[in-house]
Amino acid sequence: MSMESTPAEQLNRIDRPTTQVTAAWPEAIWPTLHLIETLRIEPGRHAPLLDLHLARLTRSAQALGFAAPPHSLTRALEARIQSVAPDTTWRLRLLLDRTGHFTLETAPLPPTTEPVLLALSPWRLPSDAAWLQHKSTYRPLYDPAAHWLAAHPHIFDLIFLNERNEVCEGSRSTLYIATDQGEWLTPPLNAGALPGAQRQALLNAGHVREAVLTLNDLNQAPALRVSNALRGWLRAQKAETLKP
Repeated sequence: MSMESTPAEQLNRIDRPTTQVTAAWPEAIWPTLHLIETLRIEPGRHAPLLDLHLARLTRSAQALGFAAPPHSLTRALEARIQSVAPDTTWRLRLLLDRTGHFTLETAPLPPTTEPVLLALSPWRLPSDAAWLQHKSTYRPLYDPAAHWLAAHPHIFDLIFLNERNEVCEGSRSTLYIATDQGEWLTPPLNAGALPGAQRQALLNAGHVREAVLTLNDLNQAPALRVSNALRGWLRAQKAETLKP
């Protein structure tokens, strides 16, 4: 008699990276490393977070020794934004290599049904990992999470903790936890979080503030949200049956 594995057991069997994940950048990844920015184009051909994306891209390029993003990139982005159908929401993906060469890809962006469901990742992120501060093609823990999420499309994201049992972020989103006083809190960057463009926009507007958050805070939260630059700020809830 055979028995099907539970979703939690399936989650625990996500293929692990073949090499140890460390805080340092592996030498082998540098020749093919690209920086990534993924933008949302609103109906009416408007990209509200474009300046924040370009600022992060420039900071990462400087920090990692990439050639500075060329002036032609801004012109190409503006041209691509103006080329899409104005009555549709679009996804625009930018890749930048070490020489300053870039590629742009666009595709229609379907709507997201809320609330989105979240599960806990079976791995811990090293909070001191330099690569967590830059959105790049080096994704040693996020890629296998993406493969699992593709096979379980009803789950929107996997939430990572760090070695101190603090909440970091999702594999493709920033997490926000409500307080009993109605504030929205998000983990600080030094917990192991990406400086997301939508996250920065919410901080700039005063809608959220940074705070160290634990697994207990996550479990006891009266409300949850997640955000990314593509989907915006979304209502979320835990998928209780998918705890690893």
